[in-house]
Amino acid sequence: MTTSIVAGPGDTWGIPGPQFLWLYFGLAAVAIIGVLIWRRSITGGPSLRNARDLTPTQAALINGDRRLAVYSSLAALRTAGSIESDKRGYLHQTAIPPTGASELDRAVYALARNSINMTGLLTHASVRSVLDRAEADLAQGGWILDAEARRAVRMGALVVFAVVALGIFRVFAGVSNNRPVTNLVLLIVPVAVVAFALLSVPRVSAAGKKQLNRMRAAVRHLSPSQKPSWSTYGPEAAALSVGLFGAGAFWLADPSFAAEAELQRNIAQTGSGYYSSGSSSGSSCSSSSSCSSSSSSCSSGSSCGGGSSCGGGGCGG
Repeated sequence: MTTSIVAGPGDTWGIPGPQFLWLYFGLAAVAIIGVLIWRRSITGGPSLRNARDLTPTQAALINGDRRLAVYSSLAALRTAGSIESDKRGYLHQTAIPPTGASELDRAVYALARNSINMTGLLTHASVRSVLDRAEADLAQGGWILDAEARRAVRMGALVVFAVVALGIFRVFAGVSNNRPVTNLVLLIVPVAVVAFALLSVPRVSAAGKKQLNRMRAAVRHLSPSQKPSWSTYGPEAAALSVGLFGAGAFWLADPSFAAEAELQRNIAQTGSGYYSSGSSSGSSCSSSSSCSSSSSSCSSGSSCGGGSSCGGGGCGG
């Protein structure tokens, strides 16, 4: 013998409160799980099995922003001795660009011919054009989400908001019908919280974050915590160090140039266990010795002069 809940004459919408609560719970669960699965299919990114390593420019764009990408280019050019900065923060050419210079390196180098500062670099059409193409390639590859993809992901939240709206309509109908709605309200609140949380969309895909971490592990010797010598590893490694570990790598390697060029310290995530942008990583430089402009290494007990550091009662209506 089976029993069933029969709607009473006073039940809101002809559905008993307890029964509606279970129906609403099931609908919310299905909506949230479905949206999360759909969202992951967009934000997950490509498989890493056969993925090629990112270029320094790509790594910088994923790890930080356009400013960090320009910094990585400056690191390559500075290590090669191709540019210098005066005390006003203007860049100048000093030698030919390094062999194998990236498209961004060449664009930055060309602009340094007539002297230019960081604001000019970041806003110049030639640099913006290179970075536009780089970001488009990253979005096409699934490493980052462009504006259109992020809007599409946010649309999924509307499904959960629709469930919230249904619950709110039921609450008002239940109140008008003099039925208790406390339990329903308590159920609506967490569903609404999830709906608002789904409006937040990451700029970098899950694969993009994993690729950064994989590359950081592979080139741990370029981490500022290891005090690598950029002059030893070369321009591309210097650019990759900044791209993967943040602007703090530049400040540790070449504090005088970073200060003159007015480079910002904290513009990228560096990952757990890595050098924190802008910190000195426990090393400083003494006035008795100077650090090479192309090297981030301070010998044991030596450092840069001038004080610079190297371094959540009733039925549901």
